[in-house]
Amino acid sequence: MKSEVDIYSSVTQKQLEKKNKSKDFPESVKNEKKSKKVVHDLFVQGTNDSSIVSKRSVEILYADKVDENPKHFFQYFVKKSPRRTPVINRGYWIRMKSIRMAIDKIVKQQPHGQRINIINLGCGYDPLPFQLLDDEKNYDVKLFCIDVDFPELIGYKSQMIRMAPELTSLIGEEYDQKTNAPGVTIRTDRYATMGCDLTDKKLYIQQLDSFMANDTATTNIFVAEVSLAYMTPTTANPIIETSSMFNNSHFLILEQLMPSGEHHPFAKRMINHFKKMEAPLQCVHTYPTIEDQISRFKSLGYNEVNARDLLGCWELVPPELRIRVEQVEAFDEWEEFIFFGQHYINLHATNQRGVEVYPSQYKPLYQNLSVTNSKYYFEIHQEVPHIQRKFHSCFELGEAKFLTSGTNQARLADTVSLMSCVHPVHTPSTFKARVSAASITVNNRAFLIGGRRVPGMGIDEVWEFLQNGERYEWRQRNPMNEGRVKHTVTQYEDGVLVYGGSDGNQFSWYDIKSDEWIALDGHSEFHGLESAKLINCNNDIFLLGGKYHICDSESRFEFNSTVYRVEIDLRCRSFRLESVMKHETLARYGFCVFWTGSQVLLIGGVGKKLYNQNDTIVELDLKKRTVRSVPLDDKTWEQNPIIIGSDVVSVDKQAWLVCGGAVCYGFGSVWGKIMGIGIGAEPTKRLEV
Repeated sequence: MKSEVDIYSSVTQKQLEKKNKSKDFPESVKNEKKSKKVVHDLFVQGTNDSSIVSKRSVEILYADKVDENPKHFFQYFVKKSPRRTPVINRGYWIRMKSIRMAIDKIVKQQPHGQRINIINLGCGYDPLPFQLLDDEKNYDVKLFCIDVDFPELIGYKSQMIRMAPELTSLIGEEYDQKTNAPGVTIRTDRYATMGCDLTDKKLYIQQLDSFMANDTATTNIFVAEVSLAYMTPTTANPIIETSSMFNNSHFLILEQLMPSGEHHPFAKRMINHFKKMEAPLQCVHTYPTIEDQISRFKSLGYNEVNARDLLGCWELVPPELRIRVEQVEAFDEWEEFIFFGQHYINLHATNQRGVEVYPSQYKPLYQNLSVTNSKYYFEIHQEVPHIQRKFHSCFELGEAKFLTSGTNQARLADTVSLMSCVHPVHTPSTFKARVSAASITVNNRAFLIGGRRVPGMGIDEVWEFLQNGERYEWRQRNPMNEGRVKHTVTQYEDGVLVYGGSDGNQFSWYDIKSDEWIALDGHSEFHGLESAKLINCNNDIFLLGGKYHICDSESRFEFNSTVYRVEIDLRCRSFRLESVMKHETLARYGFCVFWTGSQVLLIGGVGKKLYNQNDTIVELDLKKRTVRSVPLDDKTWEQNPIIIGSDVVSVDKQAWLVCGGAVCYGFGSVWGKIMGIGIGAEPTKRLEV
């Protein structure tokens, strides 16, 4: 029993114990040049531990509900698996699915009876070969799967396989080890485990030659899921170049990107995470973008190269499968999922003509924007722990500014003054914690409308915030006709115009004087437009941005890139939308807007493109119908402005953002700060928290 426990313990733990037992280990670490590489390789192997546990979490939750052939192969390599968060689960699901979709597309374009070598470089304990071999009946070819990794790890994996009858029956009877090539531990008619230091080019070629890799009747699919990312380019690139020399070679690489540079909040957290694990990412600094990676593989011997980030791969998942995925667990972390997807690439490179994985060649969403002629100034406050939250609401009442609700580790119901305010706030017990509500002030009356307490279920509550003598308090008003979350509001006449959200699709108008809600009739091409923005520009109302669903599916969506003029007729109780202009950088979700008096600022959010220092904030001129960049200066950008789950409030005609936060996949959370945007002049008044 003890041996089984040892086998399934952490790879890093096993290797450290092994090294510590060696009498000369401490001296060797001090003196040998090899020691740094040994220690680095050891910690790289350790990344397998967290990855495989997360994948097992996905298997437990997703396999039976999503897969057509729901076999649990991770269970043979992971004995315990804590349940991961929804965004980590969905992130690992699309990681695995994107690789599987690419392999399936390549295999299905091969000649009848072709031998397919699937070489999993840096395989860890991933059971991809067993999943493929179990599904071989769906292919018209002969699969041969080769797991490649550090010799020590391959040794442990081979032991686990031999202890699992379900796996040994799948791969067939082992050959006599005397006939195996150097480093090959298990070899059958369908499968092999191969211990190899990939930097040893001669051994690598010799081992692959033993699997008929140079035969013209063989197609070779090399898979590198984050395994080359820990090597320097000078070490990793020869492996790619050598692999391109084999016949009918395909290379699938999944690794990290930094499309907006190392100072983007997600990228910064990701880089620091791997540094702390003593397995720093090496290639991403040289190849931070999709364009860089495509050029890399073309220079290393592959004629045809194409790629998508993982958000693009998510869009290629068949609609019916995405619907099954969305039914697995409650999910409302789209901003965080999009951030994650835009920091990982799935690239396909090949020297075999006529085989395609992606339906079209990759190209940037739009060209660089022209820079605004307007003057803007930026100022970052230090972090303020007691207001650290996301998906909150900011509003004003007189000269006072407030923040309410949102979430950090749990949903919140408190209301915090953002100015020097001595009056206490009374919050009744019926005012429950919520996120993604909408706030507005009309004629010095402040309202909080809708929101949610659980994913996907908007609430219909309306609350007014008012001053009563020496204190502020919340009072409940007449509820909406439906629940709404991630909706948008603006002032229209002496009332509140509300649109969109996950439950409420059309426009409603709140008559503040009578405390009544009026539904407005009209035509909208959107279904469930979420996180769009209404903005009143000198009594002209415009609708912009947001994410809308396709065919009633949460997981099939598009971003709205069109600006609409909104015309309201309260007498006829109707609305009409008129298209004004369109630009892809306006297709945002989870962003803020601010009217400067002449232009609209779109601030932060997410979209099909990861926003960077030059387009995180853009300026929209509705008269000239132009969109221009509002670049953040280096100091501001490097201070980590995470502008999702944020809200904005006006202070002396300047915009002050109370920035939100995000869970960055499995790398930890980042929290925003308070950022002032001076319009035409430096901010004179500041929030005081």
